[in-house]
Amino acid sequence: MKTFLRVMPFVMALTACGGGGDNSNSTSANLKPTPPTVVTQCLTPKVLQSGVCVSVANICQTETEKTWVRAYLDDTYLWYNEIKDENAPRANYNTPQGYFNALLIKDKDKFSFTQSEEEVNDFYQSGINLGYGVKWVREGDYVRIAFVEPDSPAEKKGLKRGDYLWRVDGVNLWEMTDESYFDALYPSQKNVAHFFEIITRDGSQQVQLTANEIVSSPVPLTSTLTVNSKKIGYLVFNEHIATATTPLITAVKQFQNAKIDDLVLDLRYNSGGFLYVADELASMLGGSATFNRLFTYLEFNDKHPEKDEPYFFERTSYENGTVLPLLTLKRVFVLTSNMTCSASEAIINALSPFVEVIRIGSSTCGKPYGFHQENNCGSAYFAIDFQGKNALGQTVPTAGFAPTCAANEDLNNPLGNPMESMLSTALYYQEHGTCPITSLTQSAKIVQPRTVKEVYRAPWRSNMITNPPSSK
Repeated sequence: MKTFLRVMPFVMALTACGGGGDNSNSTSANLKPTPPTVVTQCLTPKVLQSGVCVSVANICQTETEKTWVRAYLDDTYLWYNEIKDENAPRANYNTPQGYFNALLIKDKDKFSFTQSEEEVNDFYQSGINLGYGVKWVREGDYVRIAFVEPDSPAEKKGLKRGDYLWRVDGVNLWEMTDESYFDALYPSQKNVAHFFEIITRDGSQQVQLTANEIVSSPVPLTSTLTVNSKKIGYLVFNEHIATATTPLITAVKQFQNAKIDDLVLDLRYNSGGFLYVADELASMLGGSATFNRLFTYLEFNDKHPEKDEPYFFERTSYENGTVLPLLTLKRVFVLTSNMTCSASEAIINALSPFVEVIRIGSSTCGKPYGFHQENNCGSAYFAIDFQGKNALGQTVPTAGFAPTCAANEDLNNPLGNPMESMLSTALYYQEHGTCPITSLTQSAKIVQPRTVKEVYRAPWRSNMITNPPSSK
């Protein structure tokens, strides 16, 4: 470690002697001041400016930003003590973002990321995201539409869940370069337009989609189904963003009024977000069973045990302090997929000690970790800095939560349709108390659920964040 030379102030006290006359010849006058030390080196995370060591934060020069990145990870990162600088020489990276990614412990961490501060804040505060309002997924060799955002360019052109994408600008998908394919499906600028040939149940059509700022609807569907005289609530929850609290409260009040017997919570496309939103929803579902109980306990690295913090189930809204409506369910059916991640998994983990959680679908993504947003020079950095544990000390398995009942993603039926495979499986279990196929077959994995995978999901969409961006 480089030596840090500090300038020590020289203090000389002169004492006045009563009636003693001139003290200029006293021994103290013969002491010579120590010459000032010139600072030539500074300990990270400071740099030298005009002979003074100053913080590197928001000094927007590439090398200084890389210094900030290294110091940030050394202080915050959950696996800080496993970073090996020789594996990522800083001189090899032209950007602080590239250097950040190179330092991560890849065999444990597939989630830490950095992104434009403005883009992240826009989405988590307001649900604003650039695109067409389509969730593109791969199903085998095909690209299909899994979800269409309400009031988006895609919905206005009549695109629906289950439609196939066949050509873009007259070119077959399998003939496109990776770059042109990605740029067409995930535009980076507003007003970019492409022609998409879509195959539907009724034939094919060509539509022009123009990229725009899409406002995501975190709770796009709420309904109550009556099955054999039982009332089953169905709630699609897609995003843990700041705008989710109000529609979640509204949905729970609707279920209260309907006097539902059970609830199916559809988290198949919910990859996480604010932990406080997960806490609010879990509190409303668990109700009295979770009064004064631990929602999650956050553990940080051994440099910061003072940050370890319990989160308890809430009785009031984080957003405005209003009292949360409670369902007090004895069990909850949760529809899951490989896109069910982070804060969504925290709901499952937190409720499990107090409420029976029946998982339907396929294994979740396996992310027990979370982070705080740190901003520097216009970039938002998210390095994993904690893991969460429930009231029993259990973390989310890194392999993900396996389903209680395996079920296929069914793009041929709309969400909320009782014939849709995952919902149908939940309704069967609700009536019969078992999976449609035997538990032995399930556990032996004889039947593998057919899953779909999102073509691309921005890394900042799969997370568990404790601090709202507005606080940064």
